[in-house]
Amino acid sequence: MADERNVVRVGSAAIVENSEGKFLIGKRGVWPKDMWVFPGGGVNYGETSRDAVLRELKEETGLEIEPTELIKVEEMIVPENNVHRVIFFYKAKVIGGKENPSSDIAELRWLTPEEILKLPNLGHTVKSIMKAANLI
Repeated sequence: MADERNVVRVGSAAIVENSEGKFLIGKRGVWPKDMWVFPGGGVNYGETSRDAVLRELKEETGLEIEPTELIKVEEMIVPENNVHRVIFFYKAKVIGGKENPSSDIAELRWLTPEEILKLPNLGHTVKSIMKAANLI
């Protein structure tokens, strides 16, 4: 992990729903390793959060998505890991591509909200985002 002390990073992620009413969640392959999160990543300088989520989902999952709504902006502060992030979370649907996880994602699963809540090592924002999306 790069040294992130005194740096606020901006990210963008998506809760992607399939036609069966299941949601995409990924197990991190890099720090924070083995944590289950909604796929996404950093917003680059000059890039909108919407453009970033399109790019990041393609890079991390191989899927092309269409964001349908911005559901929440979440601030994540984890002092013990020197992490401070502001993350835009979108609800989205798949419009193309082929599932192909990157090295950042060790595993992808399509799960119901109930199944997601039973996973070990849920990311810091998963439950909050699921509540904001009216999934729980």
